[in-house]
Amino acid sequence: VKESGLIGRGGAGFSAGMKWSFMAPARPAYLVVNGDESEPGTFKDRQLLERDPHQLIDGMIIASIANEVHHAFVYIRGEYPKPARRTQHPVDEAYEKGYLGSDILGSGFDLDGTVHLGGGAYICGEESALLNSLEGRRGEPRIKPPFPAVEGRYSKPTIGNNVETLSNVPWIVNNGGATYAGIGPDTSAGTRMISLSGHINKPGNYEIVMGMPWREIFYDIGGGISGGRELKAWIPGGSSAPWFVPAEHLDTPATIDDVGNHGSMMGSGAVIVMDDSTDMVAAAHRIVRFYAHESCGQCTPCREGTTWLERILYRIISG
Repeated sequence: VKESGLIGRGGAGFSAGMKWSFMAPARPAYLVVNGDESEPGTFKDRQLLERDPHQLIDGMIIASIANEVHHAFVYIRGEYPKPARRTQHPVDEAYEKGYLGSDILGSGFDLDGTVHLGGGAYICGEESALLNSLEGRRGEPRIKPPFPAVEGRYSKPTIGNNVETLSNVPWIVNNGGATYAGIGPDTSAGTRMISLSGHINKPGNYEIVMGMPWREIFYDIGGGISGGRELKAWIPGGSSAPWFVPAEHLDTPATIDDVGNHGSMMGSGAVIVMDDSTDMVAAAHRIVRFYAHESCGQCTPCREGTTWLERILYRIISG
C-alpha cells in the first residue's frame, strides 16, 4: 500500500500506507472506516456502500491484518440507512463464510466487524469527533496530539480510513503497488471518484485518472454546462473548498498538488458546477448557512463566526 502511493480519499490527502505505519505498538488496536459522508456535494461513498460493499469489507479485512487489528468498525452517516443495510449484509455473510470471526480460515487470526450508524452530525466526519460518537459521547473533535494512531478509540491505537480509500486496497493487493502507482502522476497516483453535480448536463459519480484537466472533466465527461450556458465557477473538492473560476483554472490538472498550489483542495471529490446565472453571494450564503447550522458549538470562532457570516451575507442579499 505504501508502494502504491495511495492517498486518503476522505479529504486530508495523506498517504494511506504512511498512516498505517504510524500505528503505536500498544494493543488492542482498532480500525475505523469513515463512511460519514456529510460534506455537501459528496455522494461517492454512498454508491460504494450500496453497490459494492464486499470490496470495502475485503479492504477492511486486509487493513486489519496489516495493522494487527482485531476489531474493525464501519461508521456510516446517520442519514444513510440503506447503505448501512447494504453493508451489514456482506458483514453477516463474511461471518457465515469464515472470513470474519475467530480463527479466520484456520490462520489463528481473529477479526470482528461492526457496522455503526452515526447520529446525523456533519462534525462526525472529522475522525476524532467520529471516535467520540462511536464511544457514545458527544460528537466533538479532540485536541491533537495525541493523534488517533496513538490514542484513538478507548485511548488505544486507531487507524481511520475513508470508504473509497479501503475500496482501493483489494485491487492494489491483487495487482501490485507498482501497477497502481503507474496510474496517473507521481504525487497523485491512481484513480479517484468525483461526485459531479450542479449546472452540468451529466451529473453523477465518475472514476477519473488523477491529473485530468478540469476542462475535460466538464466538457467531455460531464457533457458540458446545462442549458448551453457559460461556466462561471466551480467548487473542486466539497463545499468547504475555495472556488475556482474558468479564466484561471480550467486547464489546471485535477491533482492534489496542482489544486492545492492554486489555493483550493481536492478534498472529498465533490465537484459543484455553477453557470453564469448563479448569484454567487446567494450561493455563498447557502453554504455558510449549512456550516452555521452544523457547528458542534465547541469552539467560539466557529460557533459565533459562522452565524455572523450568515447574517452578513443575508444583509448583502437583502440589499
